[in-house]
Amino acid sequence: MEDVNNLKVAELKISYKKPLHVENRPNIFSPSDIANIMRKVYDMKTNIEYKELFYAIYLNQASNILGIHKISEGATTATTVDIKHLMQGAILSNSTAFAICHNHPSGNTKPSEIDLKLTKQINKAAELFGLKLIDSVIISTNNYYSFNQEGLI
Repeated sequence: MEDVNNLKVAELKISYKKPLHVENRPNIFSPSDIANIMRKVYDMKTNIEYKELFYAIYLNQASNILGIHKISEGATTATTVDIKHLMQGAILSNSTAFAICHNHPSGNTKPSEIDLKLTKQINKAAELFGLKLIDSVIISTNNYYSFNQEGLI
């Protein structure tokens, strides 16, 4: 039998670094909160009309933001989202809920069929892990679309 210490495999390490006390973290209470916060994230702010970016905002039970995680960066009309990557961030941050947000460089915030399908898949994955997807928001420079407000979540 081979000694476990001599195996040639990657070691996974889980760590949690909290930069702020929980009472000093921003909260998410509405889709406009999500849109306003995401428009301030550097990559989103500088690329909102250039290429699609997809983010997750991880939250605790009190809707305090635990972290913002860029899931993918794409081209002018699309980006690929790995749901496993998104769920990994939720688990590692010990979230109870999360929101997803991406931009449409065209300025048209109406969801595509792919947006609708992806949001349903993410919601199903969240349920498997006992997490709540509170919203999926599509933003542009001056507008947003909330799946929650439209009754799609």
